[in-house]
Formats: sequence, structure tokens, C-alpha cells
Amino acid sequence: MLSLWVVALFVGPALGLTVKDLYPFGDQAGDTAMEKNDDGSSPEIFISTLFPFFNHQHSTLIVNTNGVISFLQGVRTCTPDPFPIANDARMIAPFWADIDTSQGGTVWYRESISEELLDRTTDEVRAYFPDFFKFRASWVFIATWDHVAFFGCSNEGCLKTNTFQAVLTTNGQHSFTIYNYEDIQWTTGTASGGNSTTGLGGTPAQVGFNAGDGNVFFTVNASRSPDIINVDVDSNVETPGKFAFRIDASDISDGGCNTEGNMTIVPRYGPMLGGQYLIISGPCIEQNAIIKVSFSGSPQKKCERKSEFAFACITPLFSHTGDTPVKVEIENLEGDSRTFQGLYTVLNPANSKHRVYRQNAPDWFSGRQNISWDPDVPELQEDNSVDIHLFFLMENNDRRLIWKRDVLNEAVDRLQGSAEVYLTGNDYPMAIRVTAETRRIDQSERGIWSDIFPLALTFDQANQSCKNWLNSEAKLPPLPSDDVQPCPCTLDQALLDIVRFQPDPDCNMFNRNSQFFRTRNCLHRRNATHCIRLAQAGPDGIDNLCCYDADKNLIDSRLKEGGSLQRYHYLGGPEVLPYLSNFYFDVLPFLHCCRYSQKEQNDHSDDKNKNGTLCPQYIKHRKSSSCVNYEPPRPARTNGDPHITTLDGYSYTFNGVGEFVYLKTTDGTFLSQIRFEQFRKENGDLVDASVCTAFVSRHFSTSGSDIVEVRLNSIRTADLLVNGDVIDFDESNVHQFPGIFVVQMTSNQPNLNTTKKEFIVSFTEIGIAFRAIASPAVLSILPVVGNKTLAGNLRGLLGDFDEIPDNDLRTPSEEILLTNSTSERIHYDFGLSWRITEDISLFSYEPGKSFSDYQLPRFRPTFILPTNLPPEVVEVCGTSRECAFDFTLTDSVEFATETVELLIIFNSSLASSSKIKSCEDLPSVVGGVWNATNTLEGSNATLSCFHGYEATGKSGNIQCHNGSWGNLTNIKCIPIVPISTTMTTKAVTTSEELITEPTTSIEMSASPDRTDNELEGSSRHNYVITICVVVLVVIIIVIITVVLYRLYKNNRRQESNQYPFGKLSYLNGYSVYDY
Repeated sequence: MLSLWVVALFVGPALGLTVKDLYPFGDQAGDTAMEKNDDGSSPEIFISTLFPFFNHQHSTLIVNTNGVISFLQGVRTCTPDPFPIANDARMIAPFWADIDTSQGGTVWYRESISEELLDRTTDEVRAYFPDFFKFRASWVFIATWDHVAFFGCSNEGCLKTNTFQAVLTTNGQHSFTIYNYEDIQWTTGTASGGNSTTGLGGTPAQVGFNAGDGNVFFTVNASRSPDIINVDVDSNVETPGKFAFRIDASDISDGGCNTEGNMTIVPRYGPMLGGQYLIISGPCIEQNAIIKVSFSGSPQKKCERKSEFAFACITPLFSHTGDTPVKVEIENLEGDSRTFQGLYTVLNPANSKHRVYRQNAPDWFSGRQNISWDPDVPELQEDNSVDIHLFFLMENNDRRLIWKRDVLNEAVDRLQGSAEVYLTGNDYPMAIRVTAETRRIDQSERGIWSDIFPLALTFDQANQSCKNWLNSEAKLPPLPSDDVQPCPCTLDQALLDIVRFQPDPDCNMFNRNSQFFRTRNCLHRRNATHCIRLAQAGPDGIDNLCCYDADKNLIDSRLKEGGSLQRYHYLGGPEVLPYLSNFYFDVLPFLHCCRYSQKEQNDHSDDKNKNGTLCPQYIKHRKSSSCVNYEPPRPARTNGDPHITTLDGYSYTFNGVGEFVYLKTTDGTFLSQIRFEQFRKENGDLVDASVCTAFVSRHFSTSGSDIVEVRLNSIRTADLLVNGDVIDFDESNVHQFPGIFVVQMTSNQPNLNTTKKEFIVSFTEIGIAFRAIASPAVLSILPVVGNKTLAGNLRGLLGDFDEIPDNDLRTPSEEILLTNSTSERIHYDFGLSWRITEDISLFSYEPGKSFSDYQLPRFRPTFILPTNLPPEVVEVCGTSRECAFDFTLTDSVEFATETVELLIIFNSSLASSSKIKSCEDLPSVVGGVWNATNTLEGSNATLSCFHGYEATGKSGNIQCHNGSWGNLTNIKCIPIVPISTTMTTKAVTTSEELITEPTTSIEMSASPDRTDNELEGSSRHNYVITICVVVLVVIIIVIITVVLYRLYKNNRRQESNQYPFGKLSYLNGYSVYDY
């Protein structure tokens, strides 16, 4: 199905649908017919997929004669009760009324995965819900009430019948219902007060949805009123007799459009490089309307009307990231215009999903390479052919970065999804864009992007590029290395420190199986398995990249490809392009100086020393990673039936039900709250225990005060919300907000339980972060605090952060309970004292829920663990009393096992929070390098000298002892003194270079029959010949280089004339390419 939007709206006659407009039904369609009955129901129907409805997954459903599809239980009630209804009466009601098929008509149903039906439901959903333009139905269920009569009808009344249909469809995550009404002639049975002849009066039918909790519901306006007879000519999607609803979430969403100014942009997030295909819905759009869009005040571009419900716009290239205002102007034929406002989030190129994949990415040299792409992405789907462009990032005279492009391939078959491209060597960062062939007037170009990458250069090219960079760098102020946050000393500490650092988007353990990075991980740091960067820019906007090897050690970049200081933070900043500046001025020079320009002049017996002569000079400008003076943050935890360990290490259990202060600052600038709910078994029974189901936090900072919330969700396991809006991680697993970053973690473990989700929420300005691990039953939280200035200034369930566990049971009135208090006293006198009031609640509440629904002040949990534990408890829990407590109360092996697993994770974090004794960084050495696994206490280091040098001094082997390597003054590498046939030389070392001069000691080795003058003449002759040969070779190389360069420039000039670069412009101080 190639077209996204060329859909049939299945419009029947002007006043409604016909039978032909309904989905096929009956014997010929393979339906099951219910027996003729009054107030009956089908057997429980087991369906082949989980169907999401009102935030619950369902594996069965029931078709009821009285115009209802129900879950959990059948519906025999003939008179429709007004929604909402409690008692698990969860139902989809296309026409709930008193139907009696023994008086006439048939009820049919079937489920299907027929491609024809799936295509039809897919098209309808995409048409009526434009923000789901990527939706693809995987299952459909059709129930049809065919010419059904009403209960108590007379002979004449039984001739009045109703024909209607409910279509349920899902893709496994989202679900929709379509109601089709062919003919409605009656509304009420006689048992509901209706007339036996007309079928009218009494309590008419009800149309809508009920969640079964007594709170959440949705009804069509005319429900239970005489006007419901007109449902076959009414509509919420501009098609008489048809209604469409999204029904998987906690509230029901109408399809269609509005005139109220609401606007939805999908996708909500997209790449900074632009070209993304957006569907914008909400406003109703006339047939010939002119639609224009502007992003963040940029020049207006035209959009295309796709239906009366939606239009498509293409994003331009941006020079910033974050929330971007979108302004849409819609003008009709009369010249009247309406303006709509919205927000679109621009993603950092390092974090956004790329959709062009470079094959064999680590080995891209000049020459022929292969790429692939998804041919069905919306950006390309409307064209049969695509062009392939190479973009390269260049620096102009004032050090601003500009994009230029070449055409690599033209008119490539889109559906083949792959192509071979030919690249010529240069030292610029590059990106490949697969571009829709058709260019539209006054629109940005549509296309999808690869990652940003370099080409591997030859030694000479890399050597020259590195030298150019070194010359430029020498003119800039040095990086403030003394003031930067040190790196964690080990990988375990790096994984713990989510406060001051965040995973490097280009190299981290969580990318290996991620959908965002099909190009290989750690391309630019080959020896690393995981890297981290500063969570926010350091002094003067710098970054600190810390990388760790397979042995969990911090990598010294003088030995292997590891981290170092970076002049520009990858997040960007004032006059700094996000990611691009860091790649151009930091990543690329590292590759040129430390990888591609390696010389084989080092110690050939030790591969670790193949670092060339230029890499040490790079390290002088970009100091290698160091963990000297690193102070790890302190963790806490909340898990199970809630077991809590405070930031100072005191552990207790608090089984409250309600919402409580989790952590707050004494000055009120930070507040975190936690929600505990009563534990419910799989059979629905409640037990005398509670679990964490949500937490929410807010920092009132100078840059913002967004509210971040994580809560369990029965369909998606858990959601992360910012200011009440669910964050979508489809386009990126990292999102940045002022003073906050959030990450949805993926794992490198292929057998990971897919029902679990993990998030990081970090408030970078105040130094407080949370790692949340969600399963269907419980939300476990690992808080981390890394800001020493908060010591003693925190309160709540997590203690006061003063390194004294004995005073952590501090109430809001500053009363301190003894640490040996009973669980019951801790519960009533400490835990409950931190219950919040409605006026300070930060939580968002789902439709039908409020603050009071989560409070259970009189709940009394079980406090004492039985002494005699069943064998199965001991088998699962071993000696863990927390696990045994949870197993005994809940009878859930899974829940108890999670308690044990989280405790293991926490104990590992606790071990990593201890400061590690280490030595100072080993010094740089002329002619060699120190080889050490790390700089931790007890580590050994060996001085390895490059080829042509030898070690001198007391010893080349040292050990880190008591925080010191000892006296290294006399341990160095010196040039090996050559023994000549005519004379020896001595090495004279200056601070800048190594020179040689003859000594007065001459060692004669000539034949006795040759004079000194003859020897001297022969030496001069050989010297002249050598010089002449060298000069000749240099001249030949220069001539060849000039010829090749002119050929290359002529070729590029021809391409430039055929495919002009376009206009370069500046936006807010950034250089951008204007499509």
C-alpha cells in the first residue's frame, strides 16, 4: 500500500451508509452467528492478540445481543444504565438497547487478520486520526447487528429493525473502534418503557464506552435521549453514519477535526538536519486552502492538504535543539486566514534515530561504499525514485560551520532500499541524505539521513589535517582543565553517576541492541565499551568525555582510544552548534591525530604504543581522562513492599498507601513525591501490602521548573511524563529539557524481559537523579545525589543526606525516631507523617481519578514476618528477609524475585559509591609512554619507549602505593646513540627538539690503505647523491599531487554547476544551509 492518504472514506448516500458500506458480514464472510435470543451473550471469545482498552490489555471478549461488546463479564441488562458504571462493567456500546433477535435479525461476529480487511482498517484509522499516519493494523474484530428487532415489538413494530456494526482494530499498542450505522429505526424496547409499535419513548439506547471503574466513560451526546434515533446520520468524522474513536488510553479520543484552534504535530520530535515529513491535524481544512508553516520565526514554507482532517509539512534544517514554536496559517479561497500555534521538538543529531544505514561503517575509506534505507518511510513514499546527496561540513574564514552538498546518485529506485555510492577523500564530517526526487515549490526538501561520519584518511592526509588543527588550536585559549568535573574511576562508578554524567550517544552499552543505532557503536573510540559525557557543559562550555574498556577501567587516551576534554559540549550552547561543533573541532581532530596519522616508528613489540608522534600533541590540547579527586555520588533505593534505604544507608520498610514526600530540600527549591498503592494479586485480590507505582519530581531552577513523572501503565509497563504529557521515545531514547535530561534505557542483553522498562531522570543543576526500573507490578527507584552542598539540607523518606544514618527517621516537625524503632512505629510516627496534601501534589491524574482516590489513611499493613517460612520461600529468597516478606504477603514468585534482583543492583551501586584511592596521572614522556591498566591503588605501570629510544633511570616498572607513584624524575626515554663506522654522536636534548652533534671521540674503522681525505671524499659523494634522489622524489610527488588536485577540482566544479550548493545564510549566529 504505497499511498498514505489516498483513502476511500466509504461515503454512502447523503443521509448515511448503505449495507455495501459496512465491512463484509454474514455466512459468506465466514462470520459466527449467535443463536436467536433475548438478552443473551456469546461464549467468552478468546482472541489471538491482546486488545488494549482503557489502559488494560484483554485476551477475551464477549458479544452481547443488546448491542454491546464487553470484557470481564457479559451484559444481560436490557435498559441501558447511564455511564459511568462500576463493578467491572467494561464495555464498548455501539447501540446498547433491548434487542430481541427471536423477533427478527441476527448478530454476527468474527476476528480476522485478512490483508484486505487490515488494509481497510489501516486506511480508515490513518484518515480519521492523522497523527497515527504510521499506524498499521495487525488484527480486526467485526460484530454486526443485522436487521435486529426490539423486545416487545408488535406485529407492525417488529418490521422496524436496526442494522449497525462495531469494528475493533489494533496494532498491539494502540486500538481503535469504528461504529457504522446503516439504518436505525427504533431506540427502545417495551421493558425500557418504549412503544411496542414505534420502538420509541422510554429510556432510549446508549452509545459510548465504559471503563468499569465507576469513573471513566465516554458517551455520544444524544445517548439515552430521543435524538439517538439520528445516530445513522450523525458523525464525528464528517461521514454520516460513521464514528471513530481511539480507545486504548485512559480516555477516549474522537477522530476528525475541530475549529477550536487545537493542533497536533506528528511526529512530535525530529532531527536537527531537517527534511522530516510531519502530519499536522486538528484544524478542519477546506478543499483549496493555502497552508503555510513557519518554525521558530523562519521564512514560511508551503504545506500540502492531505484530507479535510490533516496536512503535511516538511521541516527545514535547524541550528538549535529543543522545543521550537510552530506557526501555521490557513487561508481559504475568500482570503480569510486562521492561525494555529504548536510546538515541535528538534533533536540533537547524536540522539535522533537515523534512517540511512552505512554498511561496514568502521571501514569507510575513499571509494565505493554501500548504504541502505527503509523504502516505506513517509519522507520518500510519494516518489518512485530518490536522489542520494552527500553533505559535508566545512569551516569558513571566521570559524563558522557551513553545510555544502554534492549529488552522489540520481533517480535511484526507492523500493530497492540500497545503493552503492562513490566517495572521494576529504577531511570534513559528512552525512548522507536519501532525498525524495520530486522537488516541490516553496517547500523544504524531504529526506532521511545517515549518521554523521568521517572518512578514514591516508597517513599523509591525516598528518596534514592534524597539523592544521594543531596550528589553529594553538591560537585559542587553553581548556580550563583544573576546574572540570573528574571522570569516575571505574565503569561501575560511571554507571552510578547519572547526576553529573550521561551516556555518550556515540558509545554506550545501551546502544548495542537499540533501534536508534544500526550503525556500529563506538566508531570513534574503538577501545571503549562505554563512554559518558558531562550532563551539562563545564567551564567555558567544555565537555569531559570518559571512556571505559572491557575490563571496566578508565582508558588513558595516550595508550588507547579513550576520552579526553572537549572544547565544545555536544549539547551545544551560545554560538555553538549542537553536536556538529563537537564533532568538527573535537572528534575529527582526535581521529586525524591519534588514529589515521599513526606511525609505525614506535616500539613494534608492543601494539599499545602505536600512537604516532602527533597524538601526544593532541593530548596537550585535549587533556586525557583522569579520575584524580573524583568523589562518587551516594545512592538510595525503594523497591518491593516498599523497602527503603536512605541516602545515608539506613534501611527500613514502610507499607503506606497514598502519596508522600520522597525527597525535598529545606529551602523548597526541589521536591520529589512518591505514590504507594495496595498490592493486587493476579486474581484481583488485595493484600495487606503496598508497592510503589509512581513518583514525580520538580526543581525550581533558573532555567525552568518542569515536572517529571514516571508511573506504571498496564499496557506499556510504564510512562514518563513531563508536565503531564507522555514522552514518546520512538524518535529518540534521550530527551533534554532545561536543567533536566531523561533517558529510556535499552539493554545489551538479548534475553531481557521485554515487559520491563528503565528510565533515568536527572536534574543536572541541583545534582539529584533517579533510575527507575518498572515491571508490570512494581516501580523500583534508585535515587542518586551528587551535590555535596545539599548535605544535611534534605528531608523526606530518604533521610537528610548528612552521612549520619542514625538521624534519618526525621519527621516534618524535626522529631527524630530511634533507628531501632519497630516497623509499626516507623509506619505511623514517621512514614505517615510525610503524607502530602492535595494542594502540594505534583502528580497528574488520569481521567476519572483524583488525589483522594489514592489515599487510604486507615490502611494497616502486615508488620511481622512469620517465623516458619514455607520451603518454596526459602528456595526463592535464600537468606533475604525482604524477599521472604514480599513472597509471604503476595504469593508472587515474580515479585519476590524482583526484590532480590533490585537488591543486587543496589548493593553494586553502594559498593561503587565508595571513594577509590588512586595516584596522580602518569606524566607524558618524550620518546615513550607509561603503560598502566589504571591509576588505582596497587596498579603497576611500565615505561615503554618508542622505536629509537631506550629507558634510563632507576627502573621502568613502578607501582601506585599510598596514593603515589614515587619519584619519576630520573625515569625517562632517551635516544639510542648510534655507533657509526666513522664517528659516534651524542644526543643533545632541548625543550623543543632532539638534535645531534659530533663528539671528540672518533672511532676509526677504515681500511689501512685508504687515507682520511679519501674517506671524507667518499662520504661527501654519497651524501650529494642521497640529497639529489630525495629532491627528485619530492618534485615528482608535487607534480602528481597538483595534477590530481586540478582534475578533482574540475570534476567538482562540473558537479557544482549542475547541482548548485544553494544559498548560505546565518540564523541566530549559526551557519546553516538554506534548502
